[in-house]
Amino acid sequence: MTADFQALAAANFISLESYRKSGAPVRTPVWITAEGGKLYCWTLTETGKIKRIRANSDVRLAKCDASGNLEGDWVAARARILDSPAALNAQLRRLRAKYGWKYLAYRLISVLRRAPTSAIEFSPAGSN
Repeated sequence: MTADFQALAAANFISLESYRKSGAPVRTPVWITAEGGKLYCWTLTETGKIKRIRANSDVRLAKCDASGNLEGDWVAARARILDSPAALNAQLRRLRAKYGWKYLAYRLISVLRRAPTSAIEFSPAGSN
């Protein structure tokens, strides 16, 4: 894992830049966790970022605040959607450990809405 990529693991939020079919970038602030040299985020399955990543797995990541204001430089990465229950449960455990009650509040909302969720795994660009 590159030093810039690794440094993102300590951030509370990262800006995830994914790309529309036109190539136009879309930036979204997300919570981030890390394990085994990879970064992870959690989102509702039917979001635009999931659709964009399924079409193009090249993304950029940067440290940001909760509003998405950048606080660091962009790092190129590759994204992979993790739909398996085991992968999602592992990410939910990481989120609970890092974000505590904040995570529990968001998780409750998604459970009450019966909204399916997915995890996204990030690797440094150029790695497998």
